[in-house]
Amino acid sequence: MGSGSVVQRRGKVLVVEDVALIRATTMDMAEHLGFAVMEAPDAQEALTLLHQDSGITVLLTDLGLPGMSGRQLVDEALQLRPDLKVIIATGYPTRGEDGTAFARGIGYLVKPFDMKQLRKALES
Repeated sequence: MGSGSVVQRRGKVLVVEDVALIRATTMDMAEHLGFAVMEAPDAQEALTLLHQDSGITVLLTDLGLPGMSGRQLVDEALQLRPDLKVIIATGYPTRGEDGTAFARGIGYLVKPFDMKQLRKALES
């Protein structure tokens, strides 16, 4: 965890990404920005965590996940928690991999993204 510095927590981000290195890097950036973080390698684990932890305020997910897709995860997560902030990290800005647009109110991060882009997505 932190090195003794007191950081004002700004919410809890659930990072859903099947590539461990990208997941770890994203978590490090979100922590640096003052967010608490949790992680899941797939949609099923993400939904379990959303059921268990009402403190999660942001879902940051990849679309290309093993098993259930990121699109299905977003749909189920918003049914479970309509107030959840959703950010999709994708190579396809504003549209799903199937070419269809997502609902309004969903944020996007185009991979690869940096800390400045992550901050903007989390704070908007």
